[in-house]
Amino acid sequence: MRYLIHSNGPTIGTGYGVQTRHLADLLADAGHDVAISCTYGHQGPIGSWRSPSGHDIRLYPAGYETNSPDVIVAHAEHWFDGDPENGWIILLLDTWCFARPLLMDTLRGFQVVSWCPIDHFPIPRDVLTFLQRSEAIPVAMSKYGAGEITKAGLDPVYIPLSVDTSVYKPTFEYEVNGEMVNARKLFDLPAAAFVVGMVGMNKGWARDRKGFNETFRAFSLFHHDHPNAVLFLHTEKYGLAEGIDLLELAAHCGIPPHAMVFTDQYAYRIGLPAEMMAAAYTAMDVLVAPSHGEGFCVPLIEAQACGTTVIASDFSAQPELVGAGWTVSGQLEWDPAQHASYICPYTVDVLAKLEQAYNADLDSMQADAISFAADFDTVSVFSEFWLPFLASLEPVAPVNKPVMVSVDVIVPLMRPDNLDRLMTSIGRVDNVNVLMVHDGLTDAVSGYPVQSIDTRQTLTTYSEKVNMAIGHSTADWVLVVGDDVGFTDGWFDHAVAASPRFDVIGTNDSEPGRVRNPNVAKGRHADHFFIRRSYIDDEGSSLDGPGVAMPTAYKHWFTDREVVELARARGVFGFVEECRIIHHHPAYDGDEESRRADPTYMKAIEASDADETTWKSRAPLIEGHRVTRR
Repeated sequence: MRYLIHSNGPTIGTGYGVQTRHLADLLADAGHDVAISCTYGHQGPIGSWRSPSGHDIRLYPAGYETNSPDVIVAHAEHWFDGDPENGWIILLLDTWCFARPLLMDTLRGFQVVSWCPIDHFPIPRDVLTFLQRSEAIPVAMSKYGAGEITKAGLDPVYIPLSVDTSVYKPTFEYEVNGEMVNARKLFDLPAAAFVVGMVGMNKGWARDRKGFNETFRAFSLFHHDHPNAVLFLHTEKYGLAEGIDLLELAAHCGIPPHAMVFTDQYAYRIGLPAEMMAAAYTAMDVLVAPSHGEGFCVPLIEAQACGTTVIASDFSAQPELVGAGWTVSGQLEWDPAQHASYICPYTVDVLAKLEQAYNADLDSMQADAISFAADFDTVSVFSEFWLPFLASLEPVAPVNKPVMVSVDVIVPLMRPDNLDRLMTSIGRVDNVNVLMVHDGLTDAVSGYPVQSIDTRQTLTTYSEKVNMAIGHSTADWVLVVGDDVGFTDGWFDHAVAASPRFDVIGTNDSEPGRVRNPNVAKGRHADHFFIRRSYIDDEGSSLDGPGVAMPTAYKHWFTDREVVELARARGVFGFVEECRIIHHHPAYDGDEESRRADPTYMKAIEASDADETTWKSRAPLIEGHRVTRR
């Protein structure tokens, strides 16, 4: 399989750059063809990078725009030899920056995975818009993110970011010019000091996302009571990247200059080797990361891998990354740029957690920190999370199944006025029977060549009617349609031709040259579908289990979506464009008056919000059945 990772270049020491380096190397090691579309870190012509495992990986240059939205499509077309289905794009960046209508629509024609950070509550509007409109597979890098994406009605995969624990480990000495130097001496930290560390980008003064303000104010008070404390900062001190002048902030907060140590600024600019960063973490007594929001926060894991305890905000991804340490509470604050909320950590609670760390037996916490971080080891994460996910991106091997012989067309009758059009269009086809299931409409059905099934109830749902009809069906396939459809020539023959490959076959709802429902026309959904009877009996075509065709949890909406999405996850759904069963819904024909006069439709509208809530609660269950995402 070919993969194109769109993120920071692999030679860059940023958080995304490090993750790109890990993923590209391991993908290549697993036998895949990998290229990197660099958003930063590689300009000029196409280049090559030798990965740690010795693979030569193609580097595409960054574009002119931030995050390179101007070149991603061209790079993908080049890498996939002009065939959008010849591989997968993996986006590893802030998803909201790709929420551009033309770009989203174009990417929908490719196979896209979005490994996206969610650092707000709820999921930001532009992030959700991108995931919905591009139809990218959402891969959440935190459990929090997975939860927020699920609440929005999507079906995410969880794959955390990772740390190379063969490098990030307790490192009390570091070799310099052939001599071993103590980690604290290496960074000019007093040997007997209580070292409070902070690792984060000082970027974007309009939003102090990393919590420098809260940390500095809390440390000033903490240092007053503990003059042996030192604030060790691995960051840029002057705010040159539209950040904060941290020296000015420190003076404002009353932190004396001798109580602060910054990483050498030139060394910071060119990037410290990972082994030296491990020494920096080891030199700390506690890492403080009271961020206002994090998609992941790799320093929390890097520090704990080195045996160092951590303090983090109790919000977004941070609390799930604290194995040995403390969390800080706060209050929600509005972020108008993202139309969602961050958290503003309480300075007083940062101070309280610093006091707890100062009084804790930190040596006894070291083993727990290291053990916790081991779950995020790069090789382990790739094996446990990436490999199963990658397998789901592969096409399912075709299986020859029995050819369709007969079909029972199940019609839940709710609008008798549609009967003439439906029955005239279906005609008489060998091995096709019509089961008309209804609530007391026997007189309306009489005279038509159908099997009439009276529920002897009132106002039963669409799903209840279908499931009742299943008990009367004897064919090897059923076709579930509404009463507002019209059949076209060849509908049965086209389904028969596709039947050896699938268990659920979606039909096209539009005439040639017209698109009624774009999602149906492109095979992304189906309002009407054939279902193999043995599939219903053995597995169940809904989440309700074997023997159940349609889910009964909904009043109306999302019944078809659950059936289609479950079959797609199992790799047994197919769309047959030539099998046209026209959906004569008033909304498609522009007849707004008829739509509003349709009691069935208006009753469904009343239940739409409740049905959507039900879908969001059931959609995650589909993941347990997934074998493919193709």
